[in-house]
Amino acid sequence: MPRKREMFERTDVPEPSPLRNVIGVLVAVAAVAATIMVVVFAWNRANLESHLGDNALEEAVHDLSQYGVASPPAGRSGTGDAVYCTLLLTTSSIDAQGASLEDARILAINATKGSAVLVNLPVDLALTVDGSPTTLSELCVKEGYASCVVPLGRAAGLRFSNGVVVSTDDVLGSAAQLAGTDPGELLDSAEAFISMIRTDMDASGLLELAEHLSQVDMSSLASVDVPLVAESVTDEEGNVSTTDRQVVDEGELGVLIGLFA
Repeated sequence: MPRKREMFERTDVPEPSPLRNVIGVLVAVAAVAATIMVVVFAWNRANLESHLGDNALEEAVHDLSQYGVASPPAGRSGTGDAVYCTLLLTTSSIDAQGASLEDARILAINATKGSAVLVNLPVDLALTVDGSPTTLSELCVKEGYASCVVPLGRAAGLRFSNGVVVSTDDVLGSAAQLAGTDPGELLDSAEAFISMIRTDMDASGLLELAEHLSQVDMSSLASVDVPLVAESVTDEEGNVSTTDRQVVDEGELGVLIGLFA
């Protein structure tokens, strides 16, 4: 008579852990979290990099370079000094368009003499664009901060050889502190500073400005108002008259910043 086969549990086969599903979920969550962190970091990095080398500002500075600079006024001559000018625009935001202009200044650094002057511009400074009268603030609001560069540079008879910086606050002191920073480390070491500006300059250009600033005593930086003069217009018959609009006196501005003497 055959014996009935008995069933036994094998002891050499591991039993599934009751926590296996929980561990699997935790690993999956950790992987997703790591992926999100990488994506967020990459997005933040790309967004930060976009604050340097702003395309609209780069194009405006390039367009301005095609025009001539102011000539010395009567009785004056060129000094031959190396004067580097930076346009500083303070706006309500650093959005490309729609921001209101709160402050406008030209920083002129005389590298030959190791001096600098900060020239204050009225936000309602009279400008002419394509034959139509406008103001600096109107341009900024209607067409964006980059639209201010060429008309203002032409009106002042200057080229912004040290670039343009758009910010929501005064950043000169912070910019000076960047001197000596390695260009490759700028995004990591100056993240807060870069996040509040837009500029046509790349990391090297921004650090060049910082080096110029570091050679100037910022505590005694002279701040002056731009010289203005009544706007002159010529009618069809060649008659010259003045209007009630105030425009930049190119010659006197050149004297003020050390280009002319």
